[in-house]
Amino acid sequence: MKTFAELGFPGRLIAVEGIDGSGKSTQIYLLKRWLEQQELKVFFSEWNSSDLVKSATSKGKKTNLLTPTTFSLIHATDFADRYERQLVPLLRAGYLVLCDRYVFTAFARDVVRGCTPEWVRGIYAFAALPDLTFLFKAQLEVSLQRILDGRPQLKYFEAGMDLRLSSDPYESFRIFQGRLLEQYLAMSTEFQFHLIDANQSVEAQQSIVRRLVADRIPLSDYGSPNH
Repeated sequence: MKTFAELGFPGRLIAVEGIDGSGKSTQIYLLKRWLEQQELKVFFSEWNSSDLVKSATSKGKKTNLLTPTTFSLIHATDFADRYERQLVPLLRAGYLVLCDRYVFTAFARDVVRGCTPEWVRGIYAFAALPDLTFLFKAQLEVSLQRILDGRPQLKYFEAGMDLRLSSDPYESFRIFQGRLLEQYLAMSTEFQFHLIDANQSVEAQQSIVRRLVADRIPLSDYGSPNH
């Protein structure tokens, strides 16, 4: 697998990964704001957000009808739709594309849910690699607290309740997200993730992210044509 830069695309794709509650969405939002303030061409896309597939996913989740394989295929369909219709055209047009989660989310989650790594990777073989991937590594208790600070309870799938790991959602969350973190760390070297200590303050993390982005990507190349 090659990065978009290696494939000769003028645009660049930056992805953030991490377990639920690691703060990755906050960090990519702040990065987006920072890039927009410099009047650069920026596009943001998040996991599982294709209009084509979203309703099917939520119906399946509500009725608990989805097997791990079906879950995996639905997410892959969602990703493929966004990849073909949004990400690739914008990268061809010289945009900085920011992704709140990328194929690595599937590589981690689907494997923890019981799909074989080779099978999952095979489904996503069409996708190029990001030019920069940040992995936010937070302690499980920190992640759990961040989620609960924002809303009263854990979501069923976020806690991995479908896997019957524990009848206690909090314990299930710790086991499930702990396994996801193991998968992410195992992929870290292979895919050259930039590991960020997500237990630090939001500001400290963001300054590291901005510095790495500015070091790796010639931002002045991505200015809006109006400026």
